[in-house]
Amino acid sequence: MHFIHTVIHRLIALLNAPKFLSSLTIINGLWLIAPIVRAYSQHIDWRTHGFTEWLQSLGFIELLDLPRFSLGIILIGLGVSLVFRSRIAWLFAVLILMLLVMIDISMGEKYLWHALYSITLLVLLMHAWRVFPNHSTTNTSAIALFSIIVLAAYSVLGTLYLGDHYKPKIDDPFTALYFSMISMATVGYGDIVPVTVESRMFTISIVVFGITIFTTSVVYIAGALVRDTQEIVQKRLLRMKNHYVIVGTSLLAQYVYQGLKKRKMNVVVVCPDDKRHLFPADAAVVTGEMSAITTLQQASVKDAQCVMALEENDAENTYILLAVNEVAADHVKTVTVINDESNRKKIDLLRADFSFSLTELGGEILMRVLSGESIDSTMIGELLIGRTQDNITSTPKGAADAT
Repeated sequence: MHFIHTVIHRLIALLNAPKFLSSLTIINGLWLIAPIVRAYSQHIDWRTHGFTEWLQSLGFIELLDLPRFSLGIILIGLGVSLVFRSRIAWLFAVLILMLLVMIDISMGEKYLWHALYSITLLVLLMHAWRVFPNHSTTNTSAIALFSIIVLAAYSVLGTLYLGDHYKPKIDDPFTALYFSMISMATVGYGDIVPVTVESRMFTISIVVFGITIFTTSVVYIAGALVRDTQEIVQKRLLRMKNHYVIVGTSLLAQYVYQGLKKRKMNVVVVCPDDKRHLFPADAAVVTGEMSAITTLQQASVKDAQCVMALEENDAENTYILLAVNEVAADHVKTVTVINDESNRKKIDLLRADFSFSLTELGGEILMRVLSGESIDSTMIGELLIGRTQDNITSTPKGAADAT
């Protein structure tokens, strides 16, 4: 019983193995192209009769052999990419196998065995989707470009092959390329019209392949570029030193960000994902739980010059400072705002380098203005620094450590 159980597990592992599925996909592609390659190689020399005449003289090539041949070439390329666990290769293979099954069924019993093989491979690929997680930009771009080139070749060759079936007649590669591109883009200017059943069916296949392959390629490339851009930004953040970190989304945090950027300072913002829009699109922003150590580490807090907890909630600022104290080096300055004066003593226990109350600061400045005293940046600095130093001095070291 244990032996049977082991055999079943090994069989399942084999069926889900990328190399095994890759081999089956390549075999499918070779199965498609081999008969057509033999037929083409035994026919007239295109160098003697001209490319278009040679192509149109291949009357023994059935109309549906053209898409089958193109799909076979793509499957071979995708099969190679499946070895590297490429997600876009897996997706394209699934889409193409679905198209092949429909084509095989439409052609009757002649391609029944190939249809059964494609269905089996399709089921295996869909079952093993988890083993194809890779989204490499290079790999994605290569597969997308390869698929688009094969699709373009299929469209151009097929259009030339059916040249007499269009009005006006298509008898040169440039016109065929033009018609193929506008068909894949589903533009349809109407200057070239398919006038037979064969040409209309072929045009439909161009549109279907264009939508599935081209659109999916663009979506995947865009997604991969976004992910790679995020990774680049994250790596740049991890290398930053002596920068300013603003934790919070209050109006004060936004104004401080603007002020630091005007002074050409390196600034990183930490905020929740749903508040990202409060800062410019080009801002260096780390989204996540603001008081989480992992989030602060992504902002490279340990190498920062100053970390500011500027939320509108004193409890949240307290949690942020506690987390900052866990990961920041000794030289990192910490700043927090006190929103409610009743919380001052509790916040002072955290021994931030600067803690200030906008209400208190505003009241002090107003009283000095009313009493005729001069107001300048030096005086404001003294108010901030003096008040903070008084708080630190008056806080027993043991109390701070207990906190």
